[in-house]
Amino acid sequence: LYCTDVPALKRHVSVEMAFERVLAKQPKTEVPEGAQCYICLDGGDVTRGCACRGPSAGFAHVDCLAEMAKREAWFTVGGRGELNRWTSCATCHQLFTGALQTEMARRCWRHSRDAQDCVRDDDKRRAIGAVAALLRHNDENDAADRLSEAAVRGLASDHHQVLKSEIERAASVVRTNPDAGLEILTRLRPRVARCTAASVPVEYASLMAVVLGALNRPREALPAALESVELATAYHGPESATTLRAMDTLARVVAQLGRVDEGIARLKRVHDTQTRVLGADHRDTRQTKRVLDEEAALERARPS
Repeated sequence: LYCTDVPALKRHVSVEMAFERVLAKQPKTEVPEGAQCYICLDGGDVTRGCACRGPSAGFAHVDCLAEMAKREAWFTVGGRGELNRWTSCATCHQLFTGALQTEMARRCWRHSRDAQDCVRDDDKRRAIGAVAALLRHNDENDAADRLSEAAVRGLASDHHQVLKSEIERAASVVRTNPDAGLEILTRLRPRVARCTAASVPVEYASLMAVVLGALNRPREALPAALESVELATAYHGPESATTLRAMDTLARVVAQLGRVDEGIARLKRVHDTQTRVLGADHRDTRQTKRVLDEEAALERARPS
């Protein structure tokens, strides 16, 4: 078979190569002896990348997880609406992280790319947009741009998929140039205000709080940080990884305002919840602990 759609072929090759580069940088999960896949109950090449803890909970073959997602991509969690099996663990209900997140994103991309009538167009766009966001977070911007353009082609400028794509692009700019990122977000504000999809304001408020904090403008960052926590709590639940990251940002903004003790106290509460819900080895938990350790070191170094 020969592919006559040259732009699509180039996009496929670009994305596959980007996934290989991302996976090459990510450490593999340590698997205890005798661990079994909770889906097929066989051992072998199992992995884990969620908030499940203990010697056996949450381990699975990536292929088994992907097959479950193909059969039923969405599952309902009481009081929190629907979660996606491509991105979230059906046991602990938290987002996948690390190599498992990347592997599931790659399989989601392949499924959405190859599926015909068995996958709705809106689901395809959503899946491809999520994959583009992951690649962009790992600095694979060329491949992410190719995907984003394909995912939103033909959609109105106020469509939630278009807005999510532009917010993700702004996030990648923020990492190297916060001022330019803020300009993009400011231009997006009227369109975000008109958007009826609940997830878009969550992502927008969160990124706005981060960028204003990075620019040392905490008074402006505080309303965005408070809004981010409120929206994330309502949309994701009070103890989701996304909500806890929003609380982390709020704690840092509070500290920037000169209320250092209050900010550290908030950060400690976030860390306690992350440790209980996500586990001590989760990347978000480790990052919060690193900030607290740095602050403790600075406190010890200050003259008494």
